Amino acid sequence: MKFTLTTLALTLASMGTGALAAPSAAKSMMVSNTQWTITSLKRVCNAADTKCTWTFGIDTPSKSADCTYVVNGSEVNGGPSNCGDFTITSGWSGQFGPDAGFTTLSVVDNVARQIVWPAYTDKQLDGGKVVKPDQSYTPAALP
Repeated sequence: MKFTLTTLALTLASMGTGALAAPSAAKSMMVSNTQWTITSLKRVCNAADTKCTWTFGIDTPSKSADCTYVVNGSEVNGGPSNCGDFTITSGWSGQFGPDAGFTTLSVVDNVARQIVWPAYTDKQLDGGKVVKPDQSYTPAALP
């Protein structure tokens, strides 16, 4: 019996050591001291809401691009679409209710392997007006 209790105690002690190991350090994937600005963005949809054309600029510290991105309506997911060194995709969500929809773009710099996720509410995009002010985002590094 004494041997069994000693063995059990040693087994439990060794199991606890692994559980108490210090966690490994996390690595931030955000790119330091960098902002991308999405400029003069607007979305114009046809009357049937079967085609929406987005136009906008992408300004990074090292390059810029003027993009046209076409999707099959205002409440849809879209892409991929290429714009210079960038690839654009999008997803629409109505998760906050019928009057609180929004679209999140994914803008990937394929050369620098960085990404931003600009997001715009349906209210910002209504009427095909340019969104003001321009919005800036910190990119994340892709692994």
